[in-house]
Amino acid sequence: MPGDVVQAFAGEIASRDVRRLESYLSEQVAAQFDIAGELVGRTALLGFWRRLFQSYSLFELHILKSVTQGELVIAESLYLLAANRGLVMNVRAINVFEVEKGVITRWRDHADLAEVPLAEKDRWRRLSVARW
Repeated sequence: MPGDVVQAFAGEIASRDVRRLESYLSEQVAAQFDIAGELVGRTALLGFWRRLFQSYSLFELHILKSVTQGELVIAESLYLLAANRGLVMNVRAINVFEVEKGVITRWRDHADLAEVPLAEKDRWRRLSVARW
């Protein structure tokens, strides 16, 4: 079920192991984030997540509630992020996932960024274009 795929994917993010995330993503996955922009392809998306995991001592995605219609999953979620300096951020988001044949093919992430410090937004922009 698409909702189960999204829940499992979100749960795996806390493991901070991008290899565990691979099986949930289509090779041609397209992800759109408000700050980081569009990332196309599993390699690009996993590279971004790898850099996020290296930048934050805590990084979790919690699905608070979701609605599934066919292959579309709309979720209200909460990101928990802690930078090494100890600042903990709670960022609420609406995520729209498209799931086909048990993998995420498209992901749109619309976060409430009002409380996010500018320095963190700048970090996300830099990490989304970095090629390490």
